[in-house]
Amino acid sequence: MNEGCRTKPLGVCDALRAAGVLLIPLLMIGLSGCSSASQSGTNANSAGPTASNAPASTPVNTKIESVPKSLSDAGEYAENLYDHANANDWKNAEAKIGLLKTAVERIRTDVNNQKAAGEIYPNVAALERAVTAKDRQAAMRAANQITRNVAWTTADYKLVVPVEVVLLDYYGRELEIWAEAKDASKLQSTAREMRRTWDALRPSIERKDAALAKKFEALIAQVEGAKTPADYAPLAKPVLDEVDNLEKVF
Repeated sequence: MNEGCRTKPLGVCDALRAAGVLLIPLLMIGLSGCSSASQSGTNANSAGPTASNAPASTPVNTKIESVPKSLSDAGEYAENLYDHANANDWKNAEAKIGLLKTAVERIRTDVNNQKAAGEIYPNVAALERAVTAKDRQAAMRAANQITRNVAWTTADYKLVVPVEVVLLDYYGRELEIWAEAKDASKLQSTAREMRRTWDALRPSIERKDAALAKKFEALIAQVEGAKTPADYAPLAKPVLDEVDNLEKVF
C-alpha cells in the first residue's frame, strides 16, 4: 500500500485504486494518439516540399494545332519569289509579292507567337523594295530569309515534315546565294549550320530510309570539305534536290 493510502480511510483508498486502474489505459490511449498525431505531422512536413514542388497542373501541349494556312502560304510564296528573282522573272515576282503581303497580313492575327513571327514583316518590306528595284541578289536574300522566319515560326505547331528539313532547304539556297557573291565566310557558316541541322534530323531519316540518310550524309561531308566559293557552287543544286527526297519520307 502506498504512503498516501495509510493516511486515508479504507473506502477512500479503494476508490483511488479503482480510479488508477481506469486512468492508466486512458493515459496510454492519449499518449498513443499524441504519438500518432506527431508522426502524422512529421510525415506531412516531410512530404510538404515534394507536394509544393509538384506542378500545379499538367503542362499544356502547345504543338497540337496545325500550322495556319497563312503561314504555310507565306513560306510557299517566299520560295516562289526566290525562284522568280533568281531567274530575273520580275513580272511573276511582282504578282507574287502581292499574294505574299496578303498572307503576311493574316499572319498578324492567325499566329499565336508574334515574337517568332516578328522577323517576317521587315523581310517582306525588304523583299518588296528589292523586287521593285529588280535587285536580283537582294530579292533572293530577302525571300530566303522569309522561308527561314516561317520555318522557325511553324515550330510551335504540329508538323508532318520536321522543321529541320525546311531549314536544310533554306541552307541549300544560301549556298547558291553566297557562292555567287563569293563570300567564303558566309559559306563556311552555312556549312556549319547545315551539319548541326542534319545531325538533329539524321536519326529519324535513318529509321525511315537508311540509304537516303547515307547519301545525304555524304553530301554534307562534301559541303564541309569545300574550301572556296567555286567549290561550294556546284553543291547547292544536289543539296536542294536531295532535300526534296528527305521531305518525301514523311
